Amino acid sequence: MKSLPKEIVIFRSAVIKASRNYFWELGFLEVDTPCLKPIVGMEPYLDPFEVTSPSKKERGFLITSPEYALKQILSTGIDRIFEFSHTFRSGEMGSDFHSKEFLMLELYAKGMDDVQLREFTKGYLIFLIQNFGTSESKTRLQNPKESYIRERTVESIFLEATGSKFDRDSLLALIDLHKLTGAAKEEIQLWPYEDLFFLVFLNLVEPKLGEGIVFLYDYPPECAALARIEGGVAKRFEIYWDGVELANAFYELKDPGEQRHRFEKERELRQKLGKEVFPIDEDFLSCLGEDFPNASGISIGMDRLILKLIAKQRLAEISPYWI
Repeated sequence: MKSLPKEIVIFRSAVIKASRNYFWELGFLEVDTPCLKPIVGMEPYLDPFEVTSPSKKERGFLITSPEYALKQILSTGIDRIFEFSHTFRSGEMGSDFHSKEFLMLELYAKGMDDVQLREFTKGYLIFLIQNFGTSESKTRLQNPKESYIRERTVESIFLEATGSKFDRDSLLALIDLHKLTGAAKEEIQLWPYEDLFFLVFLNLVEPKLGEGIVFLYDYPPECAALARIEGGVAKRFEIYWDGVELANAFYELKDPGEQRHRFEKERELRQKLGKEVFPIDEDFLSCLGEDFPNASGISIGMDRLILKLIAKQRLAEISPYWI
């Protein structure tokens, strides 16, 4: 691994320091949670790194996200928390925007729904651009004739990019029309809805998001993950900057029964994919329920955010974790 240039090291430090001060001044408490855990998240398409002792008697996993641990802290009665966490995901190499290890900013706020969290996050991004962005990004942000930061529903952006809705039949038709996979039609018919949706989204929608910062919100309920479902949509949003995904946010589900049901579905999918099936994190489930606050949370990939602020092209240029 090559050392980063001096100016990049200083820039990273300044962005992280300013971010810490920004959240502290807004009443957020900085916390720290384990990077090595006996049980990890159940996401079907994320694979953790396994860690064993030389004797093989001890076994754990490097976290793919600090999410569960942070929500447990939130359930103790602390209203606003954040963490800069080292996060690890196997198989994340092979492109300019992925690395096996990366720095994640994750925060949670009691009393915020997804709409309020979008506004809060926009304020944070504007703060960073004004203090650390390029002259071009600052000019575009201040241009009253240009919406440098936009909000779009997933339904509207999907229709604009594909000319279609995203019900199951429409997704299957788009996959067939654009030859998005070499799998047989009979096999594709059996795929989970989420696989169909993201195959179309990644190939036909994401490349057309355009320049600037886009908040995409109100996802199909099948893509709820850890978000609550209201009004027939999953109350979550993602953020893209010039087509690069930066962040993922949820208006947090607090129903332990529904969350257990989703975990079981994810366990079944991992089994079908031939992956290790992990136990359900009962400590996490136990923090949900009546005592868990109405809250929203967001995870932001800091390396990608720094990349866009300084207008570089590859993580290798700004990340000490890229190998």
